Amino acid sequence: MPSCSAAAKFYSKDSINITVFGASTAHGMFGYDFEKPLQSDFEHCYTGKIVNITNNGIPGETTTQGLARFPGAIAGRTGFMLILMGANDAIALTNKKLKLSVVDKNMRYYIKTSLEHNLIPIIGTIQFFNDTKSDFNKTCNLYVKQINALYKKIAKDNNLYVADINKALGRDWSLYKDDIHPNEQGFNLLGFVWFDTVNQAIEDKLLLIGLNQNYPNPVRDNTKIGFSLSQAGRVQIKLYNMNGAIVKDIYDDYQSSGYHELTTSAGDLVPGIYIYVMQVGGQQMSKKMIVIR
Repeated sequence: MPSCSAAAKFYSKDSINITVFGASTAHGMFGYDFEKPLQSDFEHCYTGKIVNITNNGIPGETTTQGLARFPGAIAGRTGFMLILMGANDAIALTNKKLKLSVVDKNMRYYIKTSLEHNLIPIIGTIQFFNDTKSDFNKTCNLYVKQINALYKKIAKDNNLYVADINKALGRDWSLYKDDIHPNEQGFNLLGFVWFDTVNQAIEDKLLLIGLNQNYPNPVRDNTKIGFSLSQAGRVQIKLYNMNGAIVKDIYDDYQSSGYHELTTSAGDLVPGIYIYVMQVGGQQMSKKMIVIR
């Protein structure tokens, strides 16, 4: 199971909707895929939320071949668009049947169209081919590097997220079933990579304003306080005793949207019960802190 972010409890929607688009690795191979572990990860962490993942992977397709079916794949969809495509483009490039500029144009189309439909696109880098016994695969991997560099540039140009599958799998061939496709362990790892990336997007874009319970609580010395913002703003956190008097200014600064965490000391406080209050954007919320010795 994944490590769950504290931000999961501040997710602003009732459901997590994910559309996967790509070729064979997106589709799944040998009875394995990353969609099932990805769904399990979200259901584990985002309790009470409906998790809906739609698989639009077709083995063997290049980014050019996928263009015709993309509008249908995103029709009526909301949420996240996970795009994992390009390994077959590397083969076509090696065979001199495709130009890198076409791959660039195709991926930019996928991104532009996703954004026009109010989806949050995430680009997946493509994994290496096992080239230990194949000169052809060595050439493919030269194009894999170029394609992934291109994808990262497109993501940077559009302020998007990248699920770096290539970095996660690396050249660990024990995670492969054949020259290019992951085995069960490899697909499970892909699920974690997508989960971490989607979760980061959620933390940055889709959180309610919220205040987390400090940890540890009760506290002797230092404790952590987490909070989330739906948009940038000034955050003030003050600590009060049970008589309503301010005993400490914990935080006062401007912060970006997303989930944040700070550490504060309770070593100078008299043991007892305190209330910490966060004010941001005209809203106020509070939690109880217990100090012990």
